[in-house]
Amino acid sequence: MLRRQPIIFTQRSAGVRLCLLVLALCSSGRVLASPIRDTNPLLGYSDQVRLRHLYTDNEHTNQHLQITSEGEVSGTTDKNVYSILEIKAVKPGILVIRGMKSTRYLCMDSRHHLYGSTIYKEDECNFREVPVADGYNFYFSEKYPAQLTLSPPRGGHPSGGKMARFMPLENTIPLEDLHAVDHSYEHQPGSYLDEDPFRMIDPSIIFSPSLDSKR
Repeated sequence: MLRRQPIIFTQRSAGVRLCLLVLALCSSGRVLASPIRDTNPLLGYSDQVRLRHLYTDNEHTNQHLQITSEGEVSGTTDKNVYSILEIKAVKPGILVIRGMKSTRYLCMDSRHHLYGSTIYKEDECNFREVPVADGYNFYFSEKYPAQLTLSPPRGGHPSGGKMARFMPLENTIPLEDLHAVDHSYEHQPGSYLDEDPFRMIDPSIIFSPSLDSKR
């Protein structure tokens, strides 16, 4: 028993030293380990914005979704400044999409018609992103039972089974080109400086940051 006493004393001393170390770290404002950073852009939705083109295709053509300054949502074969989209998650799995040049939100009304709005409307401007194979995603209106698609309506089904899956592609167009056409980014009543609840566009430099991702 006498020989085991030093071992018990050493174990207790080590335990006391460990407790003192924990208390010292806590009192100094430090933590023992940093939390694991979640790399999923859909979950880190506090201030992260992805700068993307939404590409879609079928057996006949390929297009990129664009939002014009007039609020028209359509497809363009080639990427352009109106197809540069800012995509931000406002809650897990739910996205807000905004044209960077037009400063209009992508929205869907009760008739499942797509349009670009200068004002964010939660009921019509929120979309649920559902990943599928090969890097494509489906996007569904959070409020209405309809899919985001560039296909014309057929038989009462907006998707028509075509042009309804999108691949987010990283932007390669120089952001300086946003100023080459006009100056629609300048402050006007009702512009993004007044109607940008998610701060998707930085008014000091016009451009929002792009979040790097695996896509």
